[in-house]
Amino acid sequence: MTTADITDFKAAIEPRKFVRLEYLTDLHEFIKTDALVVSLNTQNGTETLVLADGQQIPLDRVISIAGRLSPLYPGYTNYSCDC
Repeated sequence: MTTADITDFKAAIEPRKFVRLEYLTDLHEFIKTDALVVSLNTQNGTETLVLADGQQIPLDRVISIAGRLSPLYPGYTNYSCDC
């Protein structure tokens, strides 16, 4: 994983766009949802994805957004299922 990989992933995040989002909770539960992205903010040194429903998800817990896999989770698509 390179800095360019992370930069490309962040560039794919478009505010005010409705996307399919896959992420892990604090308890490492896998969540798949459709959500409206409001912004990408930095809070206390952590980049956070802000959703229209008020949720704030740390970017390092986002597995994929709009079909784009995070470079922090290489190979994760092998375990995901659109069942």
